[in-house]
Amino acid sequence: MRSVRGFQHFRPLAGVRGDARARALRVGTLTAVLLLVISVVPGAAAGKRAAAERPAVTPAVVDEPLDPGDALTVDKKVRTPVVPPRPDVVLLVDGTGSMQPTIDNVQANLEQITSEVREQQPDSRFAVATYGDQQVDGERVFTVLQGLTDDLGDVRDGVDQLTDDRGSYSPGPAEDWINGLWQIANGASGTFREGASPVVVLVGDASSHDPSKGHSLTDGINALKDAGVRVLAVDVATELGDGLNGNGDNGNGPGQNQEPTHDPDQATKVVQATGGRLFQDIEADEVAGTVAEGLTNLPTTVSYQTFGCDPALSVTLDPATRQVTSGEVATFTETITVADDAPQGVTVHCGVQFLLDGKPPAGQMPDDVIPAREFRVQRGNGNSQGLPGTPHEDDTGGNGDPGSGTDGSGSVAGAIGGAVGGTDGGGNGGLIGGAAGGVSSGSDGCGGGSIAGLAAGGVGGSDNGGNGGVIPGVLGGLIGGSGGDCGAGASGGSGAGGNGADGGSVAGVIGGVIGGADGGQNAGLIGGLLGGATSGSGGEIGGQQNGGQNGGGQNGGQQNGGDQNGGQQNGGQNGGDQNGGQNGGNQNGGQNGGDQNGGQNGGPGGGDGGDDPTPEDYQQHISITVNDVTAPVITVDDRTIEATDDNGTEVDFTATAQDAVDGDLPVSCDPDPGWRFPVGRTRVSCTATDSSGNTGTGTATFTVLPAPVPDEADLAVTTAVGPTPTYIGLRTRARLTLTNAGPEAAKNVVVTTAWPRTKDADDRDLSTLSRCTRTTPCTIAPGGRITVTQTAVYRTAIRGDLKVSVSGSPRDPRRADNTDTARVQVLRPKLTVTPKVARPGDVAVARGKDFPPGATVALSWNPGVTAARSTVRVGRDGTFEAQVLVLRKDRLGPRTLRAAVTGLERLEKPVLVVRRHLQPPDFAGRG
Repeated sequence: MRSVRGFQHFRPLAGVRGDARARALRVGTLTAVLLLVISVVPGAAAGKRAAAERPAVTPAVVDEPLDPGDALTVDKKVRTPVVPPRPDVVLLVDGTGSMQPTIDNVQANLEQITSEVREQQPDSRFAVATYGDQQVDGERVFTVLQGLTDDLGDVRDGVDQLTDDRGSYSPGPAEDWINGLWQIANGASGTFREGASPVVVLVGDASSHDPSKGHSLTDGINALKDAGVRVLAVDVATELGDGLNGNGDNGNGPGQNQEPTHDPDQATKVVQATGGRLFQDIEADEVAGTVAEGLTNLPTTVSYQTFGCDPALSVTLDPATRQVTSGEVATFTETITVADDAPQGVTVHCGVQFLLDGKPPAGQMPDDVIPAREFRVQRGNGNSQGLPGTPHEDDTGGNGDPGSGTDGSGSVAGAIGGAVGGTDGGGNGGLIGGAAGGVSSGSDGCGGGSIAGLAAGGVGGSDNGGNGGVIPGVLGGLIGGSGGDCGAGASGGSGAGGNGADGGSVAGVIGGVIGGADGGQNAGLIGGLLGGATSGSGGEIGGQQNGGQNGGGQNGGQQNGGDQNGGQQNGGQNGGDQNGGQNGGNQNGGQNGGDQNGGQNGGPGGGDGGDDPTPEDYQQHISITVNDVTAPVITVDDRTIEATDDNGTEVDFTATAQDAVDGDLPVSCDPDPGWRFPVGRTRVSCTATDSSGNTGTGTATFTVLPAPVPDEADLAVTTAVGPTPTYIGLRTRARLTLTNAGPEAAKNVVVTTAWPRTKDADDRDLSTLSRCTRTTPCTIAPGGRITVTQTAVYRTAIRGDLKVSVSGSPRDPRRADNTDTARVQVLRPKLTVTPKVARPGDVAVARGKDFPPGATVALSWNPGVTAARSTVRVGRDGTFEAQVLVLRKDRLGPRTLRAAVTGLERLEKPVLVVRRHLQPPDFAGRG
């Protein structure tokens, strides 16, 4: 893929072939000084936080060229989080007499649970609730001890309130956790956040009454599913309980089992229905550890949804969903297909949002907005994507593109790197430019940048061998990384790099200074290893940017100083990119040291240097450049001409070439225009080649007749209709091209059209022809052509042919080409909704057929409240399927679902919303 960097090999420059012993001494000096720097500067040897985790989606970017109709297969990997994103965790603990050892364990080891979750998901929330037995506990059958909160102190207070004083003198082991689950799903412990991952941790040793406080097991499961709640069930082994999967009999005889039994496996049914997990026969002293294990090993279903997808692209994954244990990698085979009729020469885009258990990890879906197509620049106007030109090897300074450093230090670095780097033919230019460019961008506003810059300028030029830059590099690193708030907040590169800690300056010094010294012979290895190793110290991105892009001498050494191996490659790309880590010494300040004046790439980088990781959006971005594979269309018309003498006649004709990507192109014909055509028939062949190498060919027959020529005009008509298909209420246009091959002018030219008829004449509107009608006929000169247009609007679906004919005078010797046909198709979009009778909280499924591909359909209730983001994108086959929620507290009665597409008639379908059925009374045991 184009995003993957290749390895490049460069030959060493003659200017760096010094004495071997001197070079070894120089490298030894560099190594010793740099080890001293690493030992002195805080954070240089050990980063303040671990390296970034592997990306959530691999590859996250696909950028490839494809032909129309071609497909690309990508091996896709999605790394699931150890804990689901935005977790809202409710601890629902049995509060009856047999649970005291379990409660003790949970209270003593609460931090084991919360820290395990909080470490993975810093925005986690927790709640605490307890339950008892409806037969004896009355209102205490369910109690919320602490609602959902992110305050772990409040969570601790809630857990400390757990007791075992419920369920006393109960006639049987069954309790009432089904009611507890139902209550939580309906918001008793607090409202779950939009896009959250709600998890109820059920801890108990007995089954539940069914119904439980009027709620059946089915009611509880449906409520959990409606709220998107998963249940992690921990079945505790005790003597008095019958187990979460029990049937109401604990096996201890009739004295403890005075209630009717019920169907077993309640917990299994709940867990399976909600995508949770069940731990059985857990000892009391293992409960907290089991809960922590369960929360970090939940079944996770990975699916996907496309967004912002150009109609010319389709993306599918096989399988469509995959279930793994949280923290594992889900693998897919992704197929990216370009439509046969995709616009050529443009870049089209599509996004893929991966869903975890049906939800976007970031909490909401991205906007479904199709990015603009990027048209390729035509020949002579730049490169294929219209991007700024890249510098050439003979560039001797920055390319004049100003930087965007946030506080100006990037501009200073660029100026120094560009100006100084261009003044020296070899190693010193790269050294000085790299040191000054990298170091001066480190701690602007605190004095370090200025001092380091002076040191770089004063000392860096004093040594012809390249060693002078070592001293300013070390000074710059020490100064830039020291001193109170400056050292912690800015030394990573507040102006042209990251804001994070000290490591950026260190990496800048190491990656940049070594990259320029010694001509790059051995410095690439050391600079790459050390620069890459320390690039993450003290703020991951802060180190990365200054250690790589802002730290050294690509332009100081390669483009400005001329020392290609010393500045860019051995000290940078080969030293850092391949040996020392991608950003540790990748370009060693080239882009910011001189080429782009210090700001462009340094400024946006960096990050805040803090400990909180950036949330993963679990998105993939696809850019496909559709190759231009279609040849230009050549237009050259047949001609019939009268000879001026026995040798024929000269004919000056016009041939055109039109390319969908390059526009008008020059045409080459054989014979050329102005050639003397002999009496008789001559074949003319014309060609044109577009910028992609596609060659189009057009031919015509020129007939030269001896005088006198017959009184004839050779008319022809060709027809094109678009768009096709079109939709009821939208305009479709016919374009009729009339030509006259001669030899005489065609007069009284009249065009007639016959569009497909409708049963009701009011269902079709036709405009008048733009010209060449019976009331206003046309004249077409020999070799001439004109265009006639007509539009039609249908209010019913039709399929048929438009028939066109042309006539005129004088006589036409070939009448076969006086008629033509074109296909016309008008579609009526169709909408269906299921179910037709719904309840509050239900999801209605809307399906569409024969809609415009790529159109956005807005779905809404009338009357009623429509949930946010009720839009859907129509697929390439003209269909869509979308879920529309009936809100729980919305009004009852009849309503309509509306589907609106810009430019089309709005569609409506009726739906009846009725009250949820109450649980029928339980007649068991009654006479």
